[in-house]
Amino acid sequence: METLRYVFLVFHLFGFAAILGGLFYQLRGKDPVTGGYMVTSAGVQLVTGAGLIWVRMSLDLPVIDAKMWVKLALDALVAAIALVGMRNRKAWPFYGVGTSTAAAVVVAVAWT
Repeated sequence: METLRYVFLVFHLFGFAAILGGLFYQLRGKDPVTGGYMVTSAGVQLVTGAGLIWVRMSLDLPVIDAKMWVKLALDALVAAIALVGMRNRKAWPFYGVGTSTAAAVVVAVAWT
């Protein structure tokens, strides 16, 4: 079970890296738009985040429920904004995905 927790954690970090890495890469261009990689990465974040919570509860490790609900809501928001951005092809969803992802990181790191 511990190995599964680390697998979920690694893929959760891969999803985060894909979102922010793609965001920073597109900031160099003239017209940044939300790409399919952001939708996929947001889905990875949701699934692996839920998996991490499930494994922690299964191992009787401490889980801060309020923090997990806030993280889940932020990850769902990232996925929703990324889906909207795929359809609209405007700049605001691109920046919304970046801002929401940064907020999720702040919650994950600062809320102990």
